[in-house]
Amino acid sequence: MTVVIAAINGKGGAGKTTALMNIAGEYALRGGRVAMIDMDARNNLMKWWTDCQEKDAQPEGLEVYSHKTAKGLERWMEQNGDAFDHVLIDTPGEDTAIVDPVITVADLVISPIQPSKREVMGAIDSFENVVRVNEALGRSCRHGVLRTRITVTVRHTELYRKIRPIIVDKVGAYLFRTEVFERNVYKDIHNGIGTLQMQEVTEAIAKARRETQALVEEVDGLLTGETMAGRVA
Repeated sequence: MTVVIAAINGKGGAGKTTALMNIAGEYALRGGRVAMIDMDARNNLMKWWTDCQEKDAQPEGLEVYSHKTAKGLERWMEQNGDAFDHVLIDTPGEDTAIVDPVITVADLVISPIQPSKREVMGAIDSFENVVRVNEALGRSCRHGVLRTRITVTVRHTELYRKIRPIIVDKVGAYLFRTEVFERNVYKDIHNGIGTLQMQEVTEAIAKARRETQALVEEVDGLLTGETMAGRVA
């Protein structure tokens, strides 16, 4: 059965594309058939894929497509969805009409955030949208908030310390235990050198791999219901 994971936050630059690339690479490494769909007008995912093709650095088991409309996504899912084990959808960095149709087909929505008020509010909006669509359609799409581009300095900020009380205690959403740290390797991968899992193992790569493996383990837990995910309609 195809599992659909979408990254949604009404703020550009939150780390959606990087998170999905790392997750997709991990599933592909396990031998799964993985599709990524770029619905962002900035085309970051498709640009990465084109660069990978030019550098002969395409990962096995992974395909990338571009669909900018809800209708295009719907058609693609009907015609191709069953051919893949996982479908990962990268959405625009602003509130658009695409959000509800994406939630409608998703099993899990991930809202990446950096410690900023705007991104936290965007994640809360995404959570509320998931709850609303679930209630309207009788679905049980999961939702989780993922802290990204974390540094030691960021961890000492007041807003960082407020994320858990706001997201978990006040809103009731799930906050991933795993954090995505700011790493140069994530920037390098965007230049078309394949996925994180394809890189020669150095100390920095090993840390990034462990981080990604921990994240995917949490994702799998949410999808199977083994991890408590806050309120799900």
